[in-house]
Amino acid sequence: MQQLRRNAGLTQRELADRASMSVAGLRDLEQGRVKRPRVSTLRRIAEAVELSPVEARELVRLGSQGPVLAQDLRICVLGSQSISVDGEHVNLSSERQRTYLGLLAISPGVPVSLDRLVDATRSERSPITVSLVRSHMSRLRRRIQPRERRKPVLVAVNGGYALHVEDNELDLLAFRRLVSSARRDYEAGRTDAAVNAYRQAIGLRRDTPLVDLPGLQELPALAELRRELETVLLEYADAATSTGRHEEVLTPLYRLVESNALDESAHARLMTALAGSGQPAEALELFESLRRQLADELGIDPGSLVRERHQAILRGLPPRVQPGPATVPAPADRDRPVPTQLPADVYGFTGRTQEIEHLTALLDHGLAQPAVVIAMLLGRPGVGKSSLAVHWGHQVAKRFSDGQLYAVLGKSAPDDVLHSFLLALGVGAGQVPDSRIDRSALLRSLLTGRQVLMVLDNATSADQVRPLLPGSRGCAALITSQDPLVGLVAAEAARPIIVDRLTDPDALRLLQRRLGPARTMAEPDAVRKILQRCEGLPAVLVAVAARALTDPWLSLSSLAEGLRTGQLPETWSAESPWQQTS
Repeated sequence: MQQLRRNAGLTQRELADRASMSVAGLRDLEQGRVKRPRVSTLRRIAEAVELSPVEARELVRLGSQGPVLAQDLRICVLGSQSISVDGEHVNLSSERQRTYLGLLAISPGVPVSLDRLVDATRSERSPITVSLVRSHMSRLRRRIQPRERRKPVLVAVNGGYALHVEDNELDLLAFRRLVSSARRDYEAGRTDAAVNAYRQAIGLRRDTPLVDLPGLQELPALAELRRELETVLLEYADAATSTGRHEEVLTPLYRLVESNALDESAHARLMTALAGSGQPAEALELFESLRRQLADELGIDPGSLVRERHQAILRGLPPRVQPGPATVPAPADRDRPVPTQLPADVYGFTGRTQEIEHLTALLDHGLAQPAVVIAMLLGRPGVGKSSLAVHWGHQVAKRFSDGQLYAVLGKSAPDDVLHSFLLALGVGAGQVPDSRIDRSALLRSLLTGRQVLMVLDNATSADQVRPLLPGSRGCAALITSQDPLVGLVAAEAARPIIVDRLTDPDALRLLQRRLGPARTMAEPDAVRKILQRCEGLPAVLVAVAARALTDPWLSLSSLAEGLRTGQLPETWSAESPWQQTS
């Protein structure tokens, strides 16, 4: 209500007079003290601020649903942190308590460990301990618990804490609920309703999330939230411009372009909105500015999406808007390289049906969300994580029209892998930034609006992986590791899949495919012993098969005995198959 009044350029007194109501009544509406305003009141306000008939109906509909955010508890993180309990503002004077609440609020319902809370507020001048964290959390729990609410808001769980709130008690959850509604309306053809829901969602953002907590700004979860907000703004812009409502998205798009100077998706939407609102010269000037920046900083030309908008504006053609959510990636640019770095598929790949189905289900679900898909294959050395990653990558490669990036991490530094990926994406050797932060940011920019599968093999830590991850919808990352990489699960919402030993039937099939049925059928007892001693580890089975294939006179019984005693044949590879990391 307050935003509608400000958009109309009215004071509270002016709007109250126009709508034939008291200033006190309008103030109660703006501050959320009236949960179910009268339809007649809403209609008078809609007329006073000159809403269209469609917008007026939407205002009445939203008013009948009640306020977006509740009164008994209201936590806001889409800007500076703000807390209201039982209608009263709560001022948390403790920086640590504000930091803890911020950590919990950006991942509602997800437990945050005590160790992570300690790390978030660690300081040489003021040491922090687990017991001190618990003391702060106890005080924070009392400050944010509504009087009439029985269920606790702040819950101790699994050696950490979690924030349990409803959609209308946290602005981030309310934002996501509105966005989901907007997407459903847009896909169903209810474009005006979608635009209104998008606008209401965007209106919840007051500034950079948790802008008053600079110590949290480098968190991957906050970076992902910022990208989510940008994605939704682009969707809002596409929906609004498709119905001719160009001017209402100009201001937020200008802000987005200012903070993301090389973001082609944002520039394309702003060009469309400028041209649609009668400012084609400004749209063409914006294109030229982007073209110069891309050439000077990256040595590349604008992509197809921006070029198409540019040509349409020159010809005076209406913008072409994607059907459905605006973040559907554009086709691959013909003038940019399409890397295909996956190794050859694994010969004789066997089993792993459940793991493949799980990966594919994660991909199907994740690509419909506003964030990048991140999956992890975890397991002991030799269990076949790398082979599974490559095999599945080939199965889904056609779904990633802009290619695949692949790297074996091991002891590699992220800087080197970033350098390799940037070259593969067409960045000139002299254009690669020096710092890791800049390389990582450039990689995310190049992957924005594209469909790329990234496979990161044999990762050793979450910190090694984070700088390499894509940042936009349409991309997916598959990671293999012996380490559980808990940090990626907690902060990046990576989905772990445990890869265990092969079942006995699958292990037998793998050996038969490598050796051939004749040789395995000739020595069934030896085959049984080999399977037992290889423990279902594909790397060991493949090594045994390779040794047998390179010496056709070597019996499988001898190999089985060597596995039992450790006294392997002299010509066995010096590298033990148990030491392999695949």
